[in-house]
This record gives sequence, C-alpha cells and structure tokens, in this order.
Amino acid sequence: MCYIMKVLGIIAEYNPFHNGHLYHLRKSVNITGASHVMAIMSGNFLQRGEAALINKWARAEMAVRSGIDLVIELPFVYSCRSAEAFAHGAVSILDKCGAVDCICFGSETGNLDRLSYIAEVLSNEPEEFRSLLKAHLDKGLSFPAARAKALEGCLSDNGFNVGKLLSNPNNVLSLEYLKALKSFGSSIKPYTIKRIAAHYNDTAIKSPIASATAIRKHILGTGQLAQSVESAIPNTTRDILEKEFSIGRGPVTDKAFSSLIVSQIRRASAQELSSVPDVAEGLEFAIIDAARKKATTQEMLRLVKSKRYTLTRLKRILVYILLDINSELFSKTVDEGYPGYARVLAFNRKGRQILRRMASSACIPVITKMARHNIPEGFLTHRMLEKDVLATDLYVLGYPNHRAAFAGQDYVTSPVYLP
Repeated sequence: MCYIMKVLGIIAEYNPFHNGHLYHLRKSVNITGASHVMAIMSGNFLQRGEAALINKWARAEMAVRSGIDLVIELPFVYSCRSAEAFAHGAVSILDKCGAVDCICFGSETGNLDRLSYIAEVLSNEPEEFRSLLKAHLDKGLSFPAARAKALEGCLSDNGFNVGKLLSNPNNVLSLEYLKALKSFGSSIKPYTIKRIAAHYNDTAIKSPIASATAIRKHILGTGQLAQSVESAIPNTTRDILEKEFSIGRGPVTDKAFSSLIVSQIRRASAQELSSVPDVAEGLEFAIIDAARKKATTQEMLRLVKSKRYTLTRLKRILVYILLDINSELFSKTVDEGYPGYARVLAFNRKGRQILRRMASSACIPVITKMARHNIPEGFLTHRMLEKDVLATDLYVLGYPNHRAAFAGQDYVTSPVYLP
C-alpha cells in the first residue's frame, strides 16, 4: 500500500494554546484528511500589538505537544501588522515552503463560498467599491470600518448581512487568507470551520472552550492558573505555563515595556515619528503630546484613541516605535514578495518528514539554527531577521526573572524537538 503524505497548514498565535485550538486542529485534520500538520505561528509580539504571554519557543512546544508536527515562526514584520499583511506573510511562507497541500482556518461564518465571494470583490476592487471606500474614508472612518461600509454598499442584494460578517475578526482574517492565496496563484486548497462556543473577544470563561482573551485576562488578573483556566486548556499547556511562570519567564505583559516606549517617544522628533508605519495625518504630534503629558502607554492610548485611530492600530504603532521600525521596511516586505525564510521553532518526528519534503521543494531558506544561517547582510531578508532577533532581545526584558533576560537568545536556543 502506497503511503500518501498530505500536509495541512494552520496559521495561529497560540497565546496560549487552548481547547478551542485543539478543537480546530482535530476538526481540520478530519475534514482535510491530512497526515501531517504545519503551523505558522507569531513570535513574541502579536497581531494586535501585544506581547505574548510566554515566549515563542514555549508556545511552539505547546502546539507540538498537542498535535502540531512542525511550527514555523511568522517574522515580526508580519506578525504585528494589519490582518492583510499578517495573512500575506503567513500564506506566503506556507506557499513558498512547497510542502503544504491545504489550509484550514476558523471563521465565525463557517461558509467558505460566502467568504470566497467577498474575497473576490476585495481582490478585484471594482470601481463601485473603490468609490465607496474613498467616500467613507473621507468621512473619517478607520480603514476597516470604511471597507466594511463599502462592501455593504456593493453587496447589499446578495442575501446575507455583509456588515455583520465583517464585524467578526476571524471572518476578516479568513478573507485575507483567501486574498493572499489568490494573489500568489497558490495551489493550496482552502477550508474553513465554524468557531464554536466562545467569541474572539469574550472575556469570561463559561465552558471548556474559551477565548484566548478570557484565558489571558484570568491569568494576568490572578497571577496564577485558576481552576477555571485549567478547564479551558490542555494539560500540556498547563504544564508549560506553570514551568515558565515558576522560572520567571512569564507572564509577560505590555506594561513591562511602557517606560521604554514613552522614553523613546520623548526623545524623538515629529519627523522621526512620521516615518513609523501607520503614523499619518499629524498623528505624530498627538503621540508626542500624549507622551509629554502621561508617563505610561496605557494613559497615552486613552488620550490618542479616536474613531480614525483604533486602539489596536495605536498599540501596533507603539511596538513599532519600540523596535525602531520604519515605513520603508514594511512596504518592501509586501511589495517585494517576502518573507524570504522559514524559521523552525519546534517539531516532532512527523515534522522532520515535512522538513525533508521542504528540503527539495522550498524556494526559501529553512533556518533551524540562527547561528548558521547564510542570509547575506544588506539583503531585505537579513533586515527582517534582525528585527526578529531584536524583538526577542526586547521581549525578554519583560520577564519577571531578570537573570533570564539576556540578549541573543535567538542564537543560543535550538528548536524544540519532541520525538
């Protein structure tokens, strides 16, 4: 009997890996018939402009202990971005690795045909859509809100509530995954499954399947793993969280970086801040004014937040300031078709089989040891890799145990291997 290897791709943050992720993994394997699973996972800073609860290697280990076979890091220049750039980077890695047959993502609608139809409109941008989008942006709406209104105007007679669909974050990400697959001309087949029980932004743990938001809130509020949290996570996640907390490598919170960010803003000129991604229309002056009046980023955000500048967008901007990111770097990472590498964080025996397939099929370097990568200095991919390293160097400053906060951990930490 001939064994056929079928690789499923999943895109996630696993902050932390919980029962909802486990449901998604098992359901995805079931509907796709996959034999192997590869995950693209955010590093130490996440899509909503937040620091991860624990570091990327520990979160990757959670995933592999729960059934993922190979975890590849999503570079910082994509992981802490809008849904469009986040999806572009993650799907690009899946596609360029040449080893993935299908992708399955969670969505609130669970209707792939409906999502594909909307994604087609977003990809083609007909004149009616572009005109409506401009009109809503001119009214001062944020881009996500303006885009939703424009789509409602274009698709009002199609038998479903476009606005309601776009009000759910996993539906929005799903559309971006589909757009990215189309833009790359990828042969990866998409699937979606409907989210169950908890919504993305739910803050209460009401059942064994709870949102990561609720789980993090309970952990950060109590400083420990309460019984309600333990009911919503696999035992392997609990064990890894307990270990990381016991040695002082978590929980890491955004507050740990507040003084660093405020001090950088107070030293910066308006011209310097205007080169930061997503800073436009004089926002740099509002940021500088807030930093002069307030001593914490939490207080600053309350001053600057508006209908045009959402809290998530502003939190990402603060992380960009922390890591000294400029708009030129971000624009190139999309315009020039990157990312240009696949960085391995964790794998098991089946993950090693995927890596063997990638050895002959990937069109980008596969990095297992940072100290041995051969990406030349001066290349865009090298600049991207430098930001991954800097993200870790600054992230570890948030560890409660300062002895664990030494720099250069990307160069001395090997991928987690679980035989």
